[in-house]
Amino acid sequence: MCTASSDCTTQSACVAGRCQPERQNVKPAIDAARRLVVRPVDLAYLRRGDGESGGALPPLFALGRDSAVLMMRFSVALPVSANVVEAYVVLRRTDAVDDDPAPISLHATRIVEAWEGRSISWARQPRFVESRTPATLVEPGGPSLVRLDVRDLVRQWPKHDARDQGIAVVAENETRTGTTFAFRSVVVGSSESKSSSAVDVEPYLELYVR
Repeated sequence: MCTASSDCTTQSACVAGRCQPERQNVKPAIDAARRLVVRPVDLAYLRRGDGESGGALPPLFALGRDSAVLMMRFSVALPVSANVVEAYVVLRRTDAVDDDPAPISLHATRIVEAWEGRSISWARQPRFVESRTPATLVEPGGPSLVRLDVRDLVRQWPKHDARDQGIAVVAENETRTGTTFAFRSVVVGSSESKSSSAVDVEPYLELYVR
């Protein structure tokens, strides 16, 4: 995983969050892949002690504090023959608030019980199963887009396992404020979200498929 080419060796480049060979006779794997952007069909954000929200989401959310978890479910029709070269959950950071100057580490887990964002609560959240997905270190001065590697999770979806109920994003450590991300754009200095013309910045799934 990488955020810039300087994170890779001298013969590699940072492409879509992963170090890829840069040699003339070896093209990066995603060059020959089709890029898909998939929006979640259901979203939920929970912090320790939260009750039901009725499906309402705040404009901003923090991970890395209050045991917060982001849950997403996607509807993706992938054939069994599909080769998922890369798969990322993409989160957008916000500069509307000042976060603690300490990094957090995020990773994705597999949700294995049915859930609905409109009726979920901290006490009634579904069960997760750790899947050893790579962790992403989110630095205070890092890029606005944060990619989490979920390739191993998505590669299981063509099997149509009933236990696949989405992806949860959790932090491996906590800070005073955590790191703040956006569900939708907000006016800096105001707690009110913008009107219906606000930029859509909610989390999404980025796939590279061959």
